[in-house]
Amino acid sequence: MYNYLKGIITAKDEDNRIVLEVNNIGYDLYTDNELYNCEEEICKAYVVLVPGEDEFRLYGFKNEEKRKLFNLLRSVSGLGSKSVIKILSSAESVEIIEAISFNDTAFLKSLPGVGKKTAERIVLELKSKMKHFSESLNIEETEGNEDKIKNLKLFQEALEGLEALGYSPGKSRQVLRELMEKREDYTVQQLIKDALKRFLEQS
Repeated sequence: MYNYLKGIITAKDEDNRIVLEVNNIGYDLYTDNELYNCEEEICKAYVVLVPGEDEFRLYGFKNEEKRKLFNLLRSVSGLGSKSVIKILSSAESVEIIEAISFNDTAFLKSLPGVGKKTAERIVLELKSKMKHFSESLNIEETEGNEDKIKNLKLFQEALEGLEALGYSPGKSRQVLRELMEKREDYTVQQLIKDALKRFLEQS
């Protein structure tokens, strides 16, 4: 019914709800933090209309990447739209994709409203879709998205290499993140090499 709305944010409340005024009509939108904190004069919201027993709700996102991830997470049994908004407001899309791709239920459990069983369900139901989802983001025009996906693929390949060498996913993710925060021009081979040096230093 709706693809996106462009307008002025005229009100906000603590439940991540905003009022987006478009052509003198105010739309109630439940949003993630990116759209909620939009500082542009005219904000563009990619929306999803979700029917409920008592009311229809509009959910809005700053980019299509988040909207797609919202719909994927919402498809997991036991996860409602309100819970998914809280999850998306607590972590970057790339972090969530990484966690699902590499069975990192510990990270997923750190998100609001996600317990052990829910984290396991998210991985079980979505892991097979993550590779296609990551690849599909290459065609998005979201600002900065190319770098995010490039880093995600680099991270994934390096993590797979470390796991093949017998290192645990949890420790490997932590070391890789620390290394990638300090340097931007890594190749997969160099990233794995530096990660192995770090493991030797810590042993």
